[in-house]
Amino acid sequence: MTAVDESDRPADRFDAARRTALQHVDGGTCWHCIGGTCSQRTWALEELTRHPGGRQVLDKLRTPKPVKTMTEEGQQR
Repeated sequence: MTAVDESDRPADRFDAARRTALQHVDGGTCWHCIGGTCSQRTWALEELTRHPGGRQVLDKLRTPKPVKTMTEEGQQR
């Protein structure tokens, strides 16, 4: 999808994230992959963790769920 065509519907975001995660199984890559990192894969994993069905997808793919590091209030960054 292009920026103009992108949908903000949760179902569309979920499907795009699911397809992206599937693309990256077993070392697969996409055109966003640069030097071993992929911003699209990172987005997809974060998006899937927001949905109960997405967590099931990650479990089936045996993909580790991203861990967000939070800073404590008052802690220097």
